Amino acid sequence: MNDNNYIRDDYLSSVLEKIAIKSELQSWNYEKQFFQNVAQNYFGVIIPIKLNGKKEGKEISLNLVLKLAPTDERYRVSGAVTSFFQREIFIYSDILPAYRKIQNEITTLTDFIVPECYYLKNNYCEEVITMQNMCANGYIPFVNDSILDIEHLVISIKCLANFHALSFILKKQDSHLFNITQSTCVPLSRKANERFITILLDRLTKALKVFLNTQYIPALERLQKDCDKFVEVCYKSVNALALCHGDIWKENLLFKYEHGKPVSVCMIDYQTARISSPAYDVLYLIISSSAQDLRRQYYKQLLDTYYQTLSENLLEAEIPVNKIYSRQMFDADLITVAPACLVIANTAIWLSSGCQQEGHVKSKIVLETEEDIQKALCLYKNRMTTILDDLISYGYLKDVLE
Repeated sequence: MNDNNYIRDDYLSSVLEKIAIKSELQSWNYEKQFFQNVAQNYFGVIIPIKLNGKKEGKEISLNLVLKLAPTDERYRVSGAVTSFFQREIFIYSDILPAYRKIQNEITTLTDFIVPECYYLKNNYCEEVITMQNMCANGYIPFVNDSILDIEHLVISIKCLANFHALSFILKKQDSHLFNITQSTCVPLSRKANERFITILLDRLTKALKVFLNTQYIPALERLQKDCDKFVEVCYKSVNALALCHGDIWKENLLFKYEHGKPVSVCMIDYQTARISSPAYDVLYLIISSSAQDLRRQYYKQLLDTYYQTLSENLLEAEIPVNKIYSRQMFDADLITVAPACLVIANTAIWLSSGCQQEGHVKSKIVLETEEDIQKALCLYKNRMTTILDDLISYGYLKDVLE
């Protein structure tokens, strides 16, 4: 949800007062802003704000984004909202400040963009994350298409490699904080998030109906039968674990441009951050945010770019990359995580195509006619067909097809 009506003005003012006090602003006032382009968000209310005031006699303006949990329990989706905000607040309060310190030491990581965080609150039904509005700094979502082109994908893959490298370095430099991260950003499993596993299974049931009488039915049936196992091997049966984004696709990336070309990218929305195989993030980003023709031409190059960027960062941090996460380990993990990537991409593409018209988390696209419904189903089926074909061609679904 991103409907500002869920948040009362008096509550918003009380939050901004705390931010003004913390920022030492006097005689403050605020203006509600709006995003020219809005990326999808399902678990929180996002409000851009311009906070004006005086500090040491000078006029100051802070361009902020407030991410607030619903204050009314009726709008909280089971325990998901609570869990998601706990994770994201932990990322902003503990992890990103630690990553900033690492960036001061590792020059190859200076390109990883960390928005300034101004205020956090983690009380139930009062969760707040207040961060720098990166759109005011020229970062915008990619809304020209439902998928990324190669220029956007390459810069996104490098950003992801930087993010994973920071996790490996944190584990080496601050094992205590990394241990806290492991207990806070727990891996995806039925025990940790039974509701999401139920959703994954429901969307596989829908996929079976859409793909009826096709060659993909055996694979989809196996994915449904062993869904729990395929999801859990992403942390139980892989060569390395890191703090991963968990939902890295084009909607959670903001781009900055020079002369029409993307030159910088900012990762956002850490609500699903979790301990997992880095290979999961990499493969999920590629299959969820690119077209088949791009993958056929650039898939190996994207993997090479990711691993080269990760290696450069770890080598500068004096971490033996071939021992910690060799290219052979990474390639093997891509095979291990592929079924889970496919299952979760199926759910995300069903949603983003407009097919999910009911429930707490439903498509932003409203389908009004039978023709609209059929177009959405066709879009979903076409995208999933190309992903299935590509993962099979990579040899990633042998376990599923046995």
